[in-house]
Amino acid sequence: MFKKSYKSLIFISVFFFLLSSMIISLPDYAKAQSLNDLMLMTEKYPPFNFEQNGQLQGISVDLMEAMLKRAGSDKTRKDMQLLPWARGYHFLQNEKNACLFATTRTEEREKLFKWVGPISETTIVLTARKDRKLSINSSDDLKKYKIGAVIQDVGEQLLLEAGLSKKEIDSIGGTDAIFKSIKKMNIGRLDAFAYEESVMKWELKQQGFDVNLYETVYVLKAGELYYAFHKDMPEDVIKKMQEALDALKKDGEYQKIRDAYLK
Repeated sequence: MFKKSYKSLIFISVFFFLLSSMIISLPDYAKAQSLNDLMLMTEKYPPFNFEQNGQLQGISVDLMEAMLKRAGSDKTRKDMQLLPWARGYHFLQNEKNACLFATTRTEEREKLFKWVGPISETTIVLTARKDRKLSINSSDDLKKYKIGAVIQDVGEQLLLEAGLSKKEIDSIGGTDAIFKSIKKMNIGRLDAFAYEESVMKWELKQQGFDVNLYETVYVLKAGELYYAFHKDMPEDVIKKMQEALDALKKDGEYQKIRDAYLK
């Protein structure tokens, strides 16, 4: 009788141990299936991401769609949201399933997020009208001028790192922030604007401004664009997406996507 009870006790103990182990591991299993739960966000940042004829386009959009397919996700560009940068950046910091692109990877942001990339090289510069004849040789010269930026964009962050205070930077948000800032430069309310160099040139052309009237007057930083994920994103998701991107680069699809927008 004692032996039977003892065996039953052992059986019950083992059973509950296995059951509890399965329950504990369920969240990890669920996380492994979370590719289809990704909150995918981007901004107007051509030629990397933008909207045309009601559909998202751009190098990072096309790449993301191809990566999702390679990684086994059902998501497409129709599941991506175009948001003002500040709103997307807020969600990236607070929503555990969030991904924001294209995001410049910097030392300040390094530990805030998890990263998949790189998507492309990037150069953050100050653009000004040529007739202003600005002379900026070092970060010490920045305080002489009224400089604009997009709220929480890397351009604003680099200006802050260079020693400017938030009060000294004319930062604005919204999807038309660049257009408004160009207009401010044209009427003398801004001396220069901090933004990605190739995107700035694209925007000048698209908005109907004469590109030849503007110039790069100072390089704030050269870096790389990445897909940024919330810091608690499961490692298996990051691994799948990085492997998908690496495969696209290896088989030539990555270069085809770049060439479609840059050539």
